[in-house]
Amino acid sequence: MHRISANAEKRVDKELIQDFKRVHGKNNLLYQMAEASLKTPDGTIKDVIFPVVSEVTLKNLVKEYKSTGNAYREKVYTVMRSSYGGYYRRILPLILNKLEFRSNNEVHRPVIQAIALLKKYADSKQRYYDPGEDIPIDGVLRSGWQEIILETGADDEIKVNRINYELSVLQALREKLRCKEIWVVGANRYRNPEEDLPADFETQRLEYFQALKQPSDVEVFIANLQQSLEQSLTLLDND
Repeated sequence: MHRISANAEKRVDKELIQDFKRVHGKNNLLYQMAEASLKTPDGTIKDVIFPVVSEVTLKNLVKEYKSTGNAYREKVYTVMRSSYGGYYRRILPLILNKLEFRSNNEVHRPVIQAIALLKKYADSKQRYYDPGEDIPIDGVLRSGWQEIILETGADDEIKVNRINYELSVLQALREKLRCKEIWVVGANRYRNPEEDLPADFETQRLEYFQALKQPSDVEVFIANLQQSLEQSLTLLDND
């Protein structure tokens, strides 16, 4: 997933650099356009605006806007989807059938449920999930990506495209695996995080906390961490 995402961003960035001219002084251009429009409110764009801000400059402004925000994100996602759907997707069923994912935190249960859904439809050829299917959305889809991933039919019914959804699930899975919020049965690097603790941790908690020079009270730990962050941000702001 990291390779797919990184390659997609590199490809889109390269295309934008080749077909992109950054426009400087946008505020001044906006002022000139506004002033010209107010002086001649009944004039045409060709006669009023273009003498102040050329057509080429306006086209460059449009290109710049499309290269940022949602437009850029959609371009990257389109490349990712093409790469995943055309090649990587073929090995997904083989991987999912060999691995068992678990989590010790109910907050991340939606991702586990989403993986089960991917396994269920692994051999299916249909484009969308069945209308009555229970499809986890919250905790799976990234913020701001729903408008790209979810499709609305002619009857205003939300359809979940399987390829789009699979990409989102795998991205969420990668993030949770990296911080061990989700772990893999029988794995080493991605093993159950509780196995990282000493076998006598529960009976020797205080001794271990003292050795680490950390408070055993979670609220005290959080308060200390917040204070440290605030001090660092203050120093950065002063610099």
